[in-house]
Amino acid sequence: MPCDTFLTAWGSAGSGNGQFSIYTGPWDVAVDGSGNVYVADTGNHRIQKFDANGTFLTTWGSYGSGDGQFESPYGVATDASGHVYVADIDTDRIQKFDANGTFLTTWGGYGRLGTDGQFYTPVGIGTDGSGHVYVADTDNERIQKFNASGTFLTKWGTFGSGNGQFRVPTGVAADGSGNVYVADSDNDRIQKFGCP
Repeated sequence: MPCDTFLTAWGSAGSGNGQFSIYTGPWDVAVDGSGNVYVADTGNHRIQKFDANGTFLTTWGSYGSGDGQFESPYGVATDASGHVYVADIDTDRIQKFDANGTFLTTWGGYGRLGTDGQFYTPVGIGTDGSGHVYVADTDNERIQKFNASGTFLTKWGTFGSGNGQFRVPTGVAADGSGNVYVADSDNDRIQKFGCP
C-alpha cells in the first residue's frame, strides 16, 4: 500500500476527550507494540491514548510540577515493555508511566552548561530496543542517553554546525541496529550516530 493512502483522522480543537489544545495542538505522537497511539496534548498539559483507529481510550496529566503533572509535555515515546516516556519542557524533566498512565518515576530537572542528567528544554525523546532512552536536550545543544530507570549513561554534542554539533536539536529516534538519528533543526539536517 502506498504511504500516501489516507486512512483516518481524529481530533478537534478543545479540552475534551479526543480534543487537542487550540493553542499548541498535538505536538508529538508515539505508537506502542499493540498499535495504541499516545499523543502529547501540549496546551492541555496531558497525554491522550487512542487505539489505532482513533478511538479514545484514556488520558492523564494536569497542569503542575508534581508527579504525573505537566507544564508543557512536548515529546512522547514508548518502549518494548509498554512504558511511556514524556519530555516536559517547562519542568525540564522526563516522566515515565505504564501504558495506562500510572506514574512510575521521573528524572532530570533544570541544568545548564553540561550538567549530566539535567536538561534545559528537553523537546524530543526516543527509545531503542535495548531499553535506552535518548533525550534531545535542546537548549543545551546535546543528546543525553539513559537507561530505562533514568540513570545517566552518556551524552554528546555541542553548539555548532560541524559533524556531531547541534543548533537546536528537537527530535531523536533509534533504529533496530542501535543507530541514533537527530533532527538538527537550525542546521537544517538530520545527523546519524552509531551508539553501541
